[in-house]
Amino acid sequence: MHITTKSALISMALVAATPALADGERADPRGWNASAMGIHVFEDQDRNDVDYGTGLRFGLGRQLGQHWDLEWNGFGNALQRDRAGGQHWQYGLGVDALRYLYREGPSPYVLLGGGGVYTDSNRGTDTNGFLNAGAGLHFRDVWGAMGLRMELRYVMDFSDDGSGNEPFNDVRALVGLTFPLFGGGDLHTGTRVIERERVVVKPVPMAPPEVLHGVNFEFDSARLTPNAKTVLREVAERLRAYPNSEIEIAGHTDSTGDAGYNQRLSERRAATVRDFLIDLGVDPGRLRAEGYGDTRPVDSNATEDGRERNRRIEMRRIR
Repeated sequence: MHITTKSALISMALVAATPALADGERADPRGWNASAMGIHVFEDQDRNDVDYGTGLRFGLGRQLGQHWDLEWNGFGNALQRDRAGGQHWQYGLGVDALRYLYREGPSPYVLLGGGGVYTDSNRGTDTNGFLNAGAGLHFRDVWGAMGLRMELRYVMDFSDDGSGNEPFNDVRALVGLTFPLFGGGDLHTGTRVIERERVVVKPVPMAPPEVLHGVNFEFDSARLTPNAKTVLREVAERLRAYPNSEIEIAGHTDSTGDAGYNQRLSERRAATVRDFLIDLGVDPGRLRAEGYGDTRPVDSNATEDGRERNRRIEMRRIR
């Protein structure tokens, strides 16, 4: 790996490593998460009799704020010998700071961290430290709540394998799955606020209907945004707490465009919310999806703010 490439990668991570929580930031709704990733090691040519390596890495992460994660990890690598038979082995523990550029959609990030590694080579064993820096891309909610994560890391390994050439400069390519666990709060994203509403379904009728703030859709479609799915997970918890209630999910639009198209769009969006709640364990017999198009505005459609209020999903107890 060229020195200029290494320097650029480390510099990128160091720029990201500023104080983790700025004023006004709060914890991300997803809270704790786990990951399992496969590793391919592009080894430093100065290593003693090593061709390439493969391994596994497991991580436990905590989302600290709008842009920041802290992740503890453990890994194991088998380094294949080039000339002699057999393998060298690496086992390590470390911690990384991850700086996400943004959270919605495919989320790019840079990282910086380090830890300790135990090396078992044909020249003996050694326990020493390592530093790493890298960049990656995180796709959330690819299979339900499960996500996909891909990384490229530069690793400076100070272990002694008997060659006298340490530290070694390896590159590791990683790909694997992520799993949200528990915890979290509200999330600020600069001037825009993504809110997690705590919608409580009471054992008495709700009046007026509850607007599910944060349940938004991609432009001109019925596809939920990642934040909408976070809000609806909280809604599903509340609905499961009162299993005997029946709920209407109502979709509404503004008056922009054709009224017939708006009616069909509101119906599709309400049905999408209903289907997502069913996937989260809510009894389908308790949920009814209705679309009202632009027929029930709560504000004027003459202003952008009014149109934004009119585009909404409501939840109402009907029995």
